[in-house]
Amino acid sequence: MLSASEVEAFITRLEGRVAAVEKTVREAWWRLATTGTEEAQADLVAAGKEYNRLFAAKDEYAKVRGYYEERESLENGLLRRQVEVVYRIFASRHGDRETLDLIEELEARANAIYGNYRGVVAGKEVGENEIREILRFSDDESLRREAWEASKTVGRAVEDTVRELARLRNQLAREAGYPDHFHLALDLQEIDAGELDGIMAELESATEAPFTEFKERLYEKLKVRFGVETVMPWHLSDPFFQSCKHDPIPLPRQASRGSEGGAFGTGNGGLMSDAERDALLASVVDVDRFFQDKNLEELTRKTYDNLGLEVRDVLARSDLYERDGKNQHGFCLSVGREYPYDVRVLVNVRPDSYWMDTMLHEFGHAVYDKHINPKLPYFLRTVAHTCTTEAMALMMGSLTDDPAWLSAVVGVPEAEFDEVRESLLWSERADKLVFIRWALVMFNFEREFYANPERVDLNSVWWGLVERLQLVNRPPGRDEPDWAAKIHVAVAPVYYHNYVLGQLIAAQLRHQLEERVTGGESFFMSEVAGRYLQEALFGPGARNRWEDTVLGATGERLNPGYFVKSLRQSGSSQ
Repeated sequence: MLSASEVEAFITRLEGRVAAVEKTVREAWWRLATTGTEEAQADLVAAGKEYNRLFAAKDEYAKVRGYYEERESLENGLLRRQVEVVYRIFASRHGDRETLDLIEELEARANAIYGNYRGVVAGKEVGENEIREILRFSDDESLRREAWEASKTVGRAVEDTVRELARLRNQLAREAGYPDHFHLALDLQEIDAGELDGIMAELESATEAPFTEFKERLYEKLKVRFGVETVMPWHLSDPFFQSCKHDPIPLPRQASRGSEGGAFGTGNGGLMSDAERDALLASVVDVDRFFQDKNLEELTRKTYDNLGLEVRDVLARSDLYERDGKNQHGFCLSVGREYPYDVRVLVNVRPDSYWMDTMLHEFGHAVYDKHINPKLPYFLRTVAHTCTTEAMALMMGSLTDDPAWLSAVVGVPEAEFDEVRESLLWSERADKLVFIRWALVMFNFEREFYANPERVDLNSVWWGLVERLQLVNRPPGRDEPDWAAKIHVAVAPVYYHNYVLGQLIAAQLRHQLEERVTGGESFFMSEVAGRYLQEALFGPGARNRWEDTVLGATGERLNPGYFVKSLRQSGSSQ
């Protein structure tokens, strides 16, 4: 039987060694993301190597593994959970030192490439914001195609680095007894690969028919808009077709299928004529106009103020606006685990719906991070799981399309919703469909990628999945590493399923908030909902496995039915 005092003493000593180095790594990551300099890249590599060395001793790893294998004999549940978390930290950094150090170097190199890379359109270097605007608003097909292709050229610059990272990750995984990094990553994330396969297969099946119908109607409109017979990727508003919020959103051919509607039905039992449908949703839902003269920082503050969740301190530490050398994406970072927590957000804000969504999303991560109970043991002062923090972030980001939020928080007059209210609801549901199909591409591709990163036909594997799951036509003769243009494949591997699980949990969590906590009031207008989130979701940190955290926060285990239902429902409540 394990000695609880021995385990406690070991974890206390480990915390003393880890805390300062872990904070240094996070600071170095922030400097690289905000500057993109070679010096910052070198600092991150050095800090990462130092952190890995903390877990290098084979005898310590053997001891921790022994604790883990005998953890059920520990009566103290909090100590048992610490053992589980510490074991996974050791296991994720176990292996050949030279290999681990090389991975640090390659990941930092990849981060720098993605951060500094600019495509060329019309003879000028452009960032992701410029490319996104061309694909949203331009009717010039040649310019759109050039912009879309420019969005992919970073793949060529980083392909060799990404393949080498996969080889090295696989090498460590196989030494640890796994078939590849994909399976190791899922295990260390406390996710059962078989159960996840089942969830993803169920979602693929459930979304296939409504997505196919949606795409047919969407393509009809795009053909008319661009005067083409075949719709190509550059006719869509998002480079990866992971969102459709700036595409013309069509209603389905049959607006109702029985009392529930279809997965994409109205659920009101009524039918709508083709003329009525086309009149209602003949063009893009222009949500951007609601934000063009707004201060997105102020709207973010106001949203979280309504929940009783303070974000001014996070805003003050954050980096919100674009500039050369800065990471072009968005993320939230918690630097260290000392209270009060140092939580920061990096975004590249412009006054549009995309960045409003991103601000609400990233500050959803931030309020989770800053409200974790500081009395928890050091290694449990973090989120329960990536999928639970993604659930909070996704629930908040989705407010950008919520008529009730637009009215109450943004101050959009009710009269302006007369023509777009239903369009917004359809747009939100269509966007969920589109995102799930895109996430299925990422999930299936990474599984194939790590099964054999050496294969020469990866470009075709990628496009085969895009064509099958997203129904997007591959440009004739295209043979480019477009898969490597997605930053997650390089520096956030085997991650995308957490967005999917996050969507499922977000729908379930919002139902809990609005049906059982606020008494039907929109959760984003309720300090009661904010307090509930602090107590039921944020506060417990990582003291429980993610499945138990979902149970505690929603009253039941993960139930994909709430997400499927959210594709049918009208109104702001999910």
